[in-house]
Amino acid sequence: MVFDGECPLCRRAVHAILAHEAQPITGLVALQSRLGHHLGAHFGEDADDLDSMWLIRDGALYRDSDGLWRTAQSLKAPWSAAAGLRWLPTPLRDGVYRVVGRYRKKLATDPGMGGAVQARLLTTLTHAQCERLSLPATLADT
Repeated sequence: MVFDGECPLCRRAVHAILAHEAQPITGLVALQSRLGHHLGAHFGEDADDLDSMWLIRDGALYRDSDGLWRTAQSLKAPWSAAAGLRWLPTPLRDGVYRVVGRYRKKLATDPGMGGAVQARLLTTLTHAQCERLSLPATLADT
């Protein structure tokens, strides 16, 4: 999962995801990091355009509400029910996502990057992580 590491709402969401995950995600990457920019370039996305959380799964990058409902699939109940958002029309889902995104820095207090987040924060990818994410080995930094 790639997120805006300077956004209070994004950090709070990451804390919530880690607290309720049923299936552990591979790792977290801040959009502002070198790895965030590297992944963005690989997928043709601009990591400096800090308006979305990205989920990388099965060699694909999902952003906006597509990343959100796919992330919800890996959470424990009742949080996994948010995966039902996929049945709403994409323009409606993404429209609400963008409105929240526009005000995201004002919508939450900042929990910081506590121990659970720090422990999962990636600055590089290994060959094994690239393989698990179905990414090319050229993205590994070893």
